[in-house]
Amino acid sequence: MSTFSRLLALLIGLAVAGCAFLPWVGGLSAWNLHLRSLLSAGDNLGVGVATSVGLAVCVAAGLIAAGCLLNSRAILIVGGLAAVAVPTIWILVNAISRSTTAVPLSRIEIGAYGAAIGGFMILILSAVALDTRTPTLR
Repeated sequence: MSTFSRLLALLIGLAVAGCAFLPWVGGLSAWNLHLRSLLSAGDNLGVGVATSVGLAVCVAAGLIAAGCLLNSRAILIVGGLAAVAVPTIWILVNAISRSTTAVPLSRIEIGAYGAAIGGFMILILSAVALDTRTPTLR
């Protein structure tokens, strides 16, 4: 990938990491949401740093940064897929759940949507960026 593409991907990766600190629901950031809430809507008891959705989002952002620094499109794509998957799964689990503790779609805030959009932008960028080592290969 070109240097400009890698720098742009690094900035988007930092934005994805920043989305973990933005509000996801009711003023709570992703650090206050348990990983269990990806499978069971509203299950946030006993959340810690190691078991939070925020860590998963930051790991995805770390993979994006590693892909940029190592000039590895494959790592960048894996990080982008993870950045799309975590918030999208959380949003969909809450949308289809019949539990009384599920979050309605109208209460989901900018952090969740921002992380998913950032991951999607990474995937688009990795698909269209030119490869400087092999100019005829995308």
